[in-house]
Amino acid sequence: MKSERKRVVVVGAGMAGLTAAAYLAREGFEVLLVDKNDRVGGLVSTFENNGFFFDTGPRAFINSGIIKPMLGHLGIQWDLFENVISIGIEDHLIKIRSMDDLREYQRILVQLYPENEAEIQQIITAISQISEYTRVLYEFDNPNFTDLTKDKTFIFKKLIPWTFKFLHALRKLNQYNMPMEDFLKRLTTNQSLIDIIIQHFFRKTPTHFALGYFYVYLDYFYPKGGTGALSKLIKEKFLGWGGKIELNKNIVEIVPSECKAVDSDGQAYPYDYLIWAADLKTLYRSLKVTGLEADTAARIKSESERKRSSKGAESVFILYLGVNRPPAYFRQNSGEHLFYTPSRKGLGQTNHAERIRLIENFDQFSKSEILDWLERFLELNTYEISIPALRDPTLSPEGKTGLMVSCLFDYPILEKVEKAGWYDEFKEFCETTVIRILSESIFKNLQEDILFRFSATPLTIQKVSGSSEGAITGWSFENPPPVIHTLKDIPKSVLTPIPNVYQAGQWVYSPAGVPIAMLTGWYASQNIIKRARKKPA
Repeated sequence: MKSERKRVVVVGAGMAGLTAAAYLAREGFEVLLVDKNDRVGGLVSTFENNGFFFDTGPRAFINSGIIKPMLGHLGIQWDLFENVISIGIEDHLIKIRSMDDLREYQRILVQLYPENEAEIQQIITAISQISEYTRVLYEFDNPNFTDLTKDKTFIFKKLIPWTFKFLHALRKLNQYNMPMEDFLKRLTTNQSLIDIIIQHFFRKTPTHFALGYFYVYLDYFYPKGGTGALSKLIKEKFLGWGGKIELNKNIVEIVPSECKAVDSDGQAYPYDYLIWAADLKTLYRSLKVTGLEADTAARIKSESERKRSSKGAESVFILYLGVNRPPAYFRQNSGEHLFYTPSRKGLGQTNHAERIRLIENFDQFSKSEILDWLERFLELNTYEISIPALRDPTLSPEGKTGLMVSCLFDYPILEKVEKAGWYDEFKEFCETTVIRILSESIFKNLQEDILFRFSATPLTIQKVSGSSEGAITGWSFENPPPVIHTLKDIPKSVLTPIPNVYQAGQWVYSPAGVPIAMLTGWYASQNIIKRARKKPA
């Protein structure tokens, strides 16, 4: 293989692209990693502002039996911190340290909704069962990253028994494939209760994913130096194996018949194989099918229509705060990673009929009406609050704390606000309102100690990452995704109808996150490695 030096171009230097590039470089391929931004990592990065460090993308990582063994497989050594998840509703707070804490969660729900005690019992029973199946999927390191030839005992005593449990768990989880909203409506008519349990998930998330998340909370970890440390570690390995990186290069054209990619400056990048680890709509917009056989071009056109007619999932609004309060204050009041809902009412129609009317008839609403809706939306929402310095104390100045506060938000609303010409005012209103909500609830008088603030919106994410609709985890669940969405078929998710082109990342499988992105990057690399070995020198 090493004598052939097959050329591989990887477009997109997020976690999927970095993973694919690293594995290929280790095998001796001539790998060029290209990205439109001035850094690697995609949505996974950590940046500094006035001595405070903040994460973009995920606030911590879920191992999923993938990330840790994969990094070990690549020979990467790293330090990590515990990441305990907390759930807060009004003045109730619980830290999730084991599945036993599910009973405390049940007690809180009963206190908030005493008239629904029997229904809550049914819901908790379902969460417990689904979480147990999820545990089977997550507790075992992916065998792809273990050298099975060195430990036959491991195969017979652990791997084979786990495989049977894994297949059983998959069959059971498939019974919970309906949208989470539909499942919970079978158990309760209390919309507020339903909202409080699931409104921090993307709309129509499959039940097995949303209700199995109580176990997933236990699988989180945080790298020393912030989430961006992982992309830096993989980048270093990739460069050490002879890989090359071209940043600030926006690929605008793929010509499969000539095996070349072209950037916005007209520079061509020839390849034997290409991995597209970026937005899939952009891939199909960039394709030039001239010179391909008619049936191949037809398959590409059909796939392009499927992808381009689908939409990404909800995006997020993120508020970054530098606060003149010590980390100890936040450890006592929230913990390092909190999902907090300030009102037991839940979003209700604010996030359903009212939101839909606003998007469909935006021009018919006055600015004051839109801001009235926005205020209700923010007051009733669930916030993910992440505090880096409560894991790694070096990530904020002594005696001060950086916070990231985020909630799900629809891209089309921000798109229409920007078109209407008051985007900055909208952002300012969001920032001020979220700070007021936190100051009146979990962090009393927070507004008095804020050193600085700034925010990112779905438009920010779209512009920086190139992700359609500013989506952070790929396709919306509100319609059937145009990609593979069953676990057993993940290996097929990297295949495309485009000759010598593979795909990887959050857009190629649903639902997706960092573990799946990295796993698809690995699968794409393995397809190329196998194909190259079959071809004669």
